[in-house]
Amino acid sequence: MAYLDTTTGANFIPELWAEPIYKYFEASLKLRGSVEDYSALVKSSGDTVHIPKIQMDGTNDKSASTAVTFSAAGTEGKVDLSIDKHKYLANIFEDIALIQSNFELISKYTRMFGESMARKVEDDLWAELDGFQTTVDVNADNSFNADTLEAVLSSLYGQDIDPNTCSMVLNNQCLADFMNPSSGVASYFIRKDAGGDGTELRTGAVGLVYGMNVFHGRSIASATADGTVVGAVYPPEACVFAAQQDIRVQAQYDVEYLGTKVVADMIYGSKLIDESGHTMGLNLTNP
Repeated sequence: MAYLDTTTGANFIPELWAEPIYKYFEASLKLRGSVEDYSALVKSSGDTVHIPKIQMDGTNDKSASTAVTFSAAGTEGKVDLSIDKHKYLANIFEDIALIQSNFELISKYTRMFGESMARKVEDDLWAELDGFQTTVDVNADNSFNADTLEAVLSSLYGQDIDPNTCSMVLNNQCLADFMNPSSGVASYFIRKDAGGDGTELRTGAVGLVYGMNVFHGRSIASATADGTVVGAVYPPEACVFAAQQDIRVQAQYDVEYLGTKVVADMIYGSKLIDESGHTMGLNLTNP
């Protein structure tokens, strides 16, 4: 009888690892889902996506019995999204047959792989998102009150950006202050009629505020130095991301180590589209 072991069945190992790793990777991503994804443009080949910056032309009054006037086309600029990041995570798992026989054990490893890769993607995206030209000071270091929210809305409308299309990402302390049901912004969204007897519903749960999706960004610092960026507010088109190769998992049994080598890697790039004269969001900073 032929034996099916980790050597003869090695071709099955990559798929066994790949699906759980990708599941945890997707579940851990927050910033990637808040920006535009150009992955479809670079799946086959290419290392750069040229994103044109279309200038806003002025309108003219049409006079009776006169021909329209064609304005000279301006020179359009562009933003280059470079696919220049190749990240990987590699481990050797000895006695892989034992690990695979225990679902709880293998799930912990796949979760670690997926979350580790997702954190790196989030770090790289935040490295772009903390570079907006426009800044709004929070009311105090790592705090967020109603006055800060008012300043954010004023800045967005001043840039002709609809808050309903935006995401708001905050560091842990700002978000905690924001969601404080007693004194934070969340206190303004408490329903006083929810209890039926005049009692208030204080859940502290705030998902959408004026249409903005509010969430925590683990990559954002919580330092107290003046000017430290503690958050960002932006529409999806303010930043672009492209994965030429999403997470790929490869495995190979090594008889020398009596274990399986597992490698997960990814190729991608990200770019903020925000510059003087073409602002597309804002950063929140300590005063």
